[in-house]
Amino acid sequence: MARLGDILVDHGWITLAQLDSALAAQGDERGMLGQILVRRGLISFEQLGEALSEQYGVPYVEVVPQAVNPQVARLLPESMARQHTCVPLSVSGSRMQLAMVAPDDIETIAETELITGYHVDPLVALDGPVQAAIDHSFDDRIVARQTIVDMKMADLEAAEHLVEDEVVDAEEEKEDLAPVVRLVRAILMGAINAGTSDIHLEPHVPEMRVRYRVDGELQQVMTIPDHIEEAVVARIKVMADMDTTENRRPQDGRLSVNEAGARVNFRVSSIPTVGGEKVVMRLLDEGNKVFDLDTLGLPTSERDTLQSLIDKPHGMLVVTGPTGSGKTTTMYAVLAKLNSVNRNIVTVEDPVEYRLTGINQVASDNDYGLGFANALKYIMRQDPDVIMVGEIRDHETATTSVQAALTGHLLISTLHTNDAVGAVARLNDLGIDNFKIGGALLGSVAQRLLRSICLECKEPAEANPTLLQTLSKNCKVEQDAVFYRGRGCKKCLGTGYSGRIPIYEIMVVTPELSDGIEKGLPANRLREIAASQGMIELAQAGLDLAVAGKTTLEEVYYKVSG
Repeated sequence: MARLGDILVDHGWITLAQLDSALAAQGDERGMLGQILVRRGLISFEQLGEALSEQYGVPYVEVVPQAVNPQVARLLPESMARQHTCVPLSVSGSRMQLAMVAPDDIETIAETELITGYHVDPLVALDGPVQAAIDHSFDDRIVARQTIVDMKMADLEAAEHLVEDEVVDAEEEKEDLAPVVRLVRAILMGAINAGTSDIHLEPHVPEMRVRYRVDGELQQVMTIPDHIEEAVVARIKVMADMDTTENRRPQDGRLSVNEAGARVNFRVSSIPTVGGEKVVMRLLDEGNKVFDLDTLGLPTSERDTLQSLIDKPHGMLVVTGPTGSGKTTTMYAVLAKLNSVNRNIVTVEDPVEYRLTGINQVASDNDYGLGFANALKYIMRQDPDVIMVGEIRDHETATTSVQAALTGHLLISTLHTNDAVGAVARLNDLGIDNFKIGGALLGSVAQRLLRSICLECKEPAEANPTLLQTLSKNCKVEQDAVFYRGRGCKKCLGTGYSGRIPIYEIMVVTPELSDGIEKGLPANRLREIAASQGMIELAQAGLDLAVAGKTTLEEVYYKVSG
């Protein structure tokens, strides 16, 4: 086989001196000979392709990643495509066109034919576009969009063909090529790979909108044509063991899929809207979820403070914050820390999101007389040492919880308040006397989840003076403090953020604070007492992270003041 350099010289596209210079630079410059020559501007991509075609004796193909159908590319396993830098481009009859960087690799061709059952026609292609095509083809969100395009181009089969009473797992999904089945699986896999907490399927005119919640923010990933949205919802209901014939009342269910050898669970909720059924799926990745107080992100001093609270034999600890602030994770981490063979720990939750080994978990169910308040009364007869109530939301639950805390039990629960001190006012609103609150409450933990700045595109940023002034009224900020932001890049999908980091505000009910609660002091006075005794407020915790370059000033303001 002729050498690439000789072919280029024979065509008169480069000189011998230019070839020798490029060959000599191969040890220092990144890439193969052809890439070096293109980068130096000595030849074009077209000339390189023509020379490679002549060298290998196969046609050259210019691979356009966006034009590669992911369904075709996925005929090969991703690991094999990446290892051998090849990607299927098209199939026709019994033949497949395979773009390869090394089309003389007979073993790869033979293995591809064995795996796919197609006869391979090799084509030579450049490394960069092939790698990009692989990245494009194995992005599950793109696969879902391509599936929709495929479905728009073909008539759907009858809806009854799509709804089958069977348990679906990953292996069965691979075998079943029904368009709706592929679409639903792509949506689920895309959510898993994107680190999504929730999937929203929302019926609108003219198309159903699909959004992922990533790092606490909703992002639209695709739309589904309205003429197939009922089939998509029906498929999800079958997988979640829900009633496919009922679309006039809310339903709940659970479904599971296998991903990379691990089972991932989704909690499914559907509700009728004027446009159709809205479905929300909460991802419950139990295999990768570890609840550990030491890894919550608490500063050492605050972790020790929280540990001192849960070391108490009885009393009430409440975790506060808005929906999605990580309250359940904190409570589970506390329970995991308390879990031991000499403690009877019982929970009542709505719903039970994660199973904790060694802890007795009760699912709240009003239809069977197991609402939070009633379930708590029954649990009190079960000789518990530690009780966890998913949420205190009414007078009866609050009264029973306080009574449990006052009668020798450690009770942990959540409240929807903005800060730690607000727990006192909330319990008071629920009809609990200040005297009982002061006697039962050990402390309260307020928390938020702030988006972290993407490390790939992090850069210094001018502080917004209005936001800084608002946040720093009662906080300490150095005058020469430097703030940062994420510029937006491919890794963070242009958001400037990647991942989340928690902040905490822990109020310990000391004798002085308990006395203030019993006297009915206003919230601002209670906050002053708690701050004087070492409580770090949410705004200060957020500003400390912003100054440390871990989050932005805007994120702190939005999550703490919003």
